[in-house]
Amino acid sequence: MMVRQACAALTLLGLWATAAVAAPSASDLIRTCEAALAADYRNTEAAMCDWYVAPCGVCGKDGPPPLAWCLPPELTGAALAREVLSALRAAPALADTPAPQAVETVMKARYPCKSSP
Repeated sequence: MMVRQACAALTLLGLWATAAVAAPSASDLIRTCEAALAADYRNTEAAMCDWYVAPCGVCGKDGPPPLAWCLPPELTGAALAREVLSALRAAPALADTPAPQAVETVMKARYPCKSSP
């Protein structure tokens, strides 16, 4: 168990170090989210998966930026990760795209916001 936690911590640190230079690719995100789902979505990989598939939107003192997509309220956590994985696997052209842009591309297509009347 300690070895697994140490490996997870090193993976997490590696992803964070990579993120300092450039965001992980969609392929990296798929691997991270798959590992999270395999562990019942209760590990450091789940936290990293959430960072990209469910950005909090609380950035800056003026509140959240406008959302580019609108998720159903019941779609959270592991269910959201499964949706993103499904969409990314169905779009192999996005494999080398940075994870934030890849997620935005698939989520805008799957969950567009309805315009107000």
